[in-house]
Amino acid sequence: MTRQAPRAEDEVRPCDHFSRRELASALEGVDYAIYLVHNRDPSARLDQAQSQDMDLLVADNFAWAAARNGVKQILCRAPLLARPDRPTARDALEREEVLASSGVPLTILRTGLVVGPGGELSKLLARMVRRLPRIPLPRLAGNEIRPLHLESLLAAFQHCTGNSDTFNGTFDIFGPEPVTLQQMIEVTAECLGRRVHYARWPDMPEGLFKALLRTLSPNLHPVFVTYLLDMFSAGTQGQGNSVMRVATREWKPFRMTLERSLLALPEGTHHPQRTEDDEVIRQMGRVRSIQRLRLPPGKDAEWVAERYFPWLGTLMGFFVATERDADGSWTVRQKLSGLRLLRLDFKSTHSSPDRRMYFITGGALARVLGGRTARLEFRDLLNGRFTLVAIHDFNPALPWFFYRFTQAVVHGLVMKGFQGYMEQKAEGGPML
Repeated sequence: MTRQAPRAEDEVRPCDHFSRRELASALEGVDYAIYLVHNRDPSARLDQAQSQDMDLLVADNFAWAAARNGVKQILCRAPLLARPDRPTARDALEREEVLASSGVPLTILRTGLVVGPGGELSKLLARMVRRLPRIPLPRLAGNEIRPLHLESLLAAFQHCTGNSDTFNGTFDIFGPEPVTLQQMIEVTAECLGRRVHYARWPDMPEGLFKALLRTLSPNLHPVFVTYLLDMFSAGTQGQGNSVMRVATREWKPFRMTLERSLLALPEGTHHPQRTEDDEVIRQMGRVRSIQRLRLPPGKDAEWVAERYFPWLGTLMGFFVATERDADGSWTVRQKLSGLRLLRLDFKSTHSSPDRRMYFITGGALARVLGGRTARLEFRDLLNGRFTLVAIHDFNPALPWFFYRFTQAVVHGLVMKGFQGYMEQKAEGGPML
């Protein structure tokens, strides 16, 4: 499945991963589903959301669609880290919990870095060697990790797919060769015919090294840089198992794999499809917004939704008023003039106590176009510990530049305020 427009290949199924309906359609007839979705690429012209929250929402959609279609197994990849307190590990554990929540058997392959042609790590190593006259070496550059070939990861997925012995199992998959970041830099320099000079700085702050990597590759998503640093900082330790032995049976020297990846990525290469997709997203001018709220014990998405709109009217009482219809729909008006700013129709057919759905069907602040319907949803995740508030496919009526620095900023501040309000309720503050 792909988020992009349909291709010529029959086996490619396009769908919007943020839409349950489209995912359910794309998974029709599927017995085994390999989940390799990440949300580091833009999904809208403006994404007001943390990547980890986007990941949770998409994973929940995927698990729901898989269960609806009778999928027999979901397989996913997760990071293999010696320190589970690192951000990458915490986010992965939440994602795994959501993928397993539908009851479809889940198989998890925990890996370190996966190296292959087209990888961002190879691009970053090449830029370090080409552009830095002296490469700083923090302490993490000497930590040993056990990277994996792309071919080995594919072999592991192939072995586990449909293999009932691996259902609901977690398997560590890592290469037999311990490698450090410094060794990777040296192989890169030899492959590119360059000499490298180091500035050893064991106490270099991790944040400073992260900023250096972002400067070298401005297009790298911050989450990916965090992932790299988590890998190198924590190191890779795992337990041998039957799946790992199958995956590494035809192991090639890691040096050979890294050299092949470097030679496949000359400096300045751009992916034309990504460029085309970015231009389509820009022209569509849609907005996505996702915020995570901590739920008070015993409360659900329905409870949150019924409090959000009155709270909004109280917060911005000098400017807006909120009105509830008998069917649960809401209208947001400009207080003095009575101008309808937004109309949100409650969709009972798409709702349940743990999910509340509203379609945005009009108002002076919204453009209603063809295609996907703009919508606001409240959804419980992680066994009811949190509710995600999400706006999808919203087309602002204001000119984009003006919207970006007015309505979008106000929306961000409002949602931060509501997060604080819900945090107070979760801590036992007075109930509305």
